[in-house]
Amino acid sequence: MSLFVKDTEFFGLDIGSTAIRLVQLHHGGAHPALAAYGAIAVPGNITTSDSKIDQDKVAELIRQLVKENHVTLKDVVVGLPSAKVFATVITTPKLEHDQLAKAIRFQAEQYIPMAINQVKLDWAVIDQSADGKSLEVLLVAAPNTVVEKYMAILEVAELEPLALEANAIAAARALVPPSTLAVAILDLGSLDSDISIVWKNTPRLIRSVSVGGLTLVRSVAQNLGLDEVQANQFTYKFGLTQSKLEGQVYKAIKPTLDSLVQEIEKSVKFFNGRYPDVKLEKLVVTGSAAVLPELGPFLANSIGMPVEFGNAWINVSYPSSLQDKLMSLSSEYAAAVGLAGRGSIG
Repeated sequence: MSLFVKDTEFFGLDIGSTAIRLVQLHHGGAHPALAAYGAIAVPGNITTSDSKIDQDKVAELIRQLVKENHVTLKDVVVGLPSAKVFATVITTPKLEHDQLAKAIRFQAEQYIPMAINQVKLDWAVIDQSADGKSLEVLLVAAPNTVVEKYMAILEVAELEPLALEANAIAAARALVPPSTLAVAILDLGSLDSDISIVWKNTPRLIRSVSVGGLTLVRSVAQNLGLDEVQANQFTYKFGLTQSKLEGQVYKAIKPTLDSLVQEIEKSVKFFNGRYPDVKLEKLVVTGSAAVLPELGPFLANSIGMPVEFGNAWINVSYPSSLQDKLMSLSSEYAAAVGLAGRGSIG
């Protein structure tokens, strides 16, 4: 899924369900510098559609976004929804590159829930054992149908894809400064949420669960007898505040968030089982639904771990005059920043 060429100028493109976002960085220096950023709203979840008409509409929105933000580059690194990507870490004997590629392909057949000829397969060595005899390899696979859909959209948008990458991997690159710490990340999107665990700046676990901001809004609509517009206002105004509206919004969304907490705990348990000597330092929260009032304390109390809200721009340099604006957008831009920073961040 990668045709990556170093020293090529490119930008990052995150094609989300409710908005498309781009970020361009100038590489070089201690931190890459922000050159352009922008977003355009997506009507009616057309980015999730498989119809040619909708895909052409998405391509037109991308063209409009690129033009409005004065991006003249054609080369792009594009995010794939983590829900459409399979990722796992496997262990393999230390081998020469050609032999390793064959061994990984053979092992992949045991782990990937689709026929190997129906997916695009990518992998990267992320660690080796203390005795140097075995390697840990991050294995990523995306169905050919998904890859072909994105390639078709980019062709109509007149862009050249350098690489396709899971959004969760890109978001981790943006949110975690270079370190040896182990950090869990929760990216709360509109339709799905990604749970990932990063150690030594490398993803060790990536999962997607079908709970997002829209799930919460629909719970509020159903429980309080509101239409979706009103429910959206109530959800993001009151969130998990128990003292407002007699805690009705809190009561409506808590069961859904409890199920999300269980998924986070499962992921932590899996990581602890694989790396028993590594301590998870914190949970970093990002995504369009991360602005829910009182979400931080709720998650911290539920999972018993420090929670902080991610700064998508932490590895990027930009003019101080943009500080307030960028911080207000931070929860929405992690994937786009990470895609733009491929090869130079982390």
